[in-house]
Amino acid sequence: MKTFFTNLILLASLIGYSQENVHDIRFILGEKLDYKIKYGWFKIGEARISVDSKMHPIDQVAHYRVSFNLKTVGWLKIFANLDLDFESFINSRTLQPHHAKRITISSKKSNSQFDEFDYEADSIMVRTYHKEKDEYKLSSFLRKGPHFTDALGTYFYARSTKLAIKEQTRLYIANRIYHFRMNLEDTNSKKNSSYYKLIFPPIKQFPREKKSYAILSNNLNIPLEIKLATNNGNFFFILAD
Repeated sequence: MKTFFTNLILLASLIGYSQENVHDIRFILGEKLDYKIKYGWFKIGEARISVDSKMHPIDQVAHYRVSFNLKTVGWLKIFANLDLDFESFINSRTLQPHHAKRITISSKKSNSQFDEFDYEADSIMVRTYHKEKDEYKLSSFLRKGPHFTDALGTYFYARSTKLAIKEQTRLYIANRIYHFRMNLEDTNSKKNSSYYKLIFPPIKQFPREKKSYAILSNNLNIPLEIKLATNNGNFFFILAD
């Protein structure tokens, strides 16, 4: 079940970028996008990605506040309830996260995680609170190289750049690094969208014979649909009508 939940979290953030991309903000403050989440044919969850209607000053630099909420619905909520909240403050100059938090409430446990990004030390300070044990754990996580961001930072960067034919990124989420690439496969002018193939390293969770993809709108880089093909089945993240 832990792997199942991890797959749901990854659906919100599988949009990559390259260093050569130029900032080109393509959304407005106060934007809200709603999604339905499916496992095969079954709807199992709902999600919302939103940008706060105002900027937030941190160290005399304006920051965007980006939020993501995911919750299970229907039959899955009965057996494995999950309510997940991400929040990240993104530097308006660099489009890198300054700090972030994640609150996870499930049928078995609840915890909160706070991440502070130290770019001079090339590390992330992670503070986790486990409600059941009423204890905090403090740890440091090395970034180990460039092109590194959290889930909402990745999403925000992709929405703010002109994507190339081939993209790659290193994504930090749930105390792990995910390496993946995006290759442009097709452009549909009638539907004003582009089809990207998602390529993961050869690991058990993402078999190479199974195909994952992302469909983005051409004008605003809005994720219209994402398919995550795993060894536990196919997960879909679809923009609501």
